[in-house]
Amino acid sequence: MREVEVVVIGAGVMGAASAWRLAKAGRAPVVLEQFEAGHPLGSSHGSVRVFRFSYGDPVYVRMAMEALPLWRELERDSGREILTSLGQLDWREPYVSANADALRQCGADSILIDAAEAVERYAVRIPLGERVLFHPAGGIVRADGSVRAFLDVAREHGAELHEGTRALGLRVAREHVEVVTPDVTYRASIAVLTAGPWIKGLAATAGIELPVTPSRETVAFFEHPDEMSLPVLVEWGEPTLYGLPDPGHGIKIGAHHTGPDDDPDREGEPDPAIVDLLAAWVAAHYPKADPIPRRAETCMYTNTDDERFILERYGRVVVGSPCSGHGFKFAPLIGERLATLAQA
Repeated sequence: MREVEVVVIGAGVMGAASAWRLAKAGRAPVVLEQFEAGHPLGSSHGSVRVFRFSYGDPVYVRMAMEALPLWRELERDSGREILTSLGQLDWREPYVSANADALRQCGADSILIDAAEAVERYAVRIPLGERVLFHPAGGIVRADGSVRAFLDVAREHGAELHEGTRALGLRVAREHVEVVTPDVTYRASIAVLTAGPWIKGLAATAGIELPVTPSRETVAFFEHPDEMSLPVLVEWGEPTLYGLPDPGHGIKIGAHHTGPDDDPDREGEPDPAIVDLLAAWVAAHYPKADPIPRRAETCMYTNTDDERFILERYGRVVVGSPCSGHGFKFAPLIGERLATLAQA
């Protein structure tokens, strides 16, 4: 039995961000990662994710606005570029009107333009007649780079990272929680559970029932000669399709919530039908891109029924399941909120 103050279970972006805030607060968390940090089996791997303020719900707009200065804090802490603002173009009603209204309510900088103006400004194609929402804060977050930065800064402030250490279960008592691994049992005052698609099973060992379902989503990557001149593109609908620059490698394209429910311990492959859908979208909207995908990969979502986040404290266990496929942009804010719950 090893006595520690706080254990963070899962070193994806949310666990890494929680460790960053806890360590900066002097709490010296022990972070357990069943694989290695940055592994490709969960939700935080890869080169880039979208950063945006554009939501139809003012709650998420405000959260993104709060997250932005925290990303800048991580950049200062780590000395690395993490978030690059490139602007974002959204289209399709009624989503554009709802997002524009939410941005306006929150005082976020944005403008509605017509498709012809958007096409003239950028090397993209958007159907003529569409109203297009532009907001300059949209951009990209370097995914692998941010996870490494969170963990590196956390360790500089006293955190420990134990890779290849799988949490088998939690035993909760009134004054402590025990986290069982194959080699060591950690006794801590608090456990922060940020285990991505594995979170439901681990939470159940502590008697916590979480209404989440993992799904396996497909993304694809395409060559582009000048990707960093492009904004983020989002065509809202069923499904929502999106594209973002992948610095030095072209563009990344995805279709939100189009994958099947799946077990994260099963080896999965990209869905060829989704890859074809993404290639057709590239051909339609990126005149300079090669519409033949360079590669495709999968990413796990951990979904609630309405894409809401679960950020709760249950006695000695803090649960962070803030994904549903749109959580990465909020990571430093989520880390701050989970660290606050852990210290309550």
